[in-house]
Amino acid sequence: MKLEFIDHNTYKELDFEAIFDDIHNEFYRKYGKIINVNSYIKIAWSSDLLLPQVLDLSSKICAIGIDQNFAIYDFEKKHRIMYLDLMFLFCEMVKVNQKLFIATELEVIVVDLEDYNIIDTISLPDMYDKMWFFRNLE
Repeated sequence: MKLEFIDHNTYKELDFEAIFDDIHNEFYRKYGKIINVNSYIKIAWSSDLLLPQVLDLSSKICAIGIDQNFAIYDFEKKHRIMYLDLMFLFCEMVKVNQKLFIATELEVIVVDLEDYNIIDTISLPDMYDKMWFFRNLE
């Protein structure tokens, strides 16, 4: 998958699905389109210093996180499988077996990748730093 930067006018004119809801649109300052073979989605975000993190879950499905947005998108079926309007800023995500760990500033959300449901939310006692896995999680 490839991220290509575009300007705001191009973003508005593109007839692609937006990966994130445009509820924060007045705050978005960066725009792009994500390309997977012959499928496209458009993306907008606020941060000047960060780029969206894109994680391939399969050849046709990817997870994307930036700012307070997270989504899983199926390029083959051309639809969004999951969208989360995060309570805290997105930090990173890690796939371990059939689980996806989504780290925000103050919590980690665990998603089951077989049915794309949230199976746990872990509150953090302090600000998020880094995820470490020392054993295989089942």
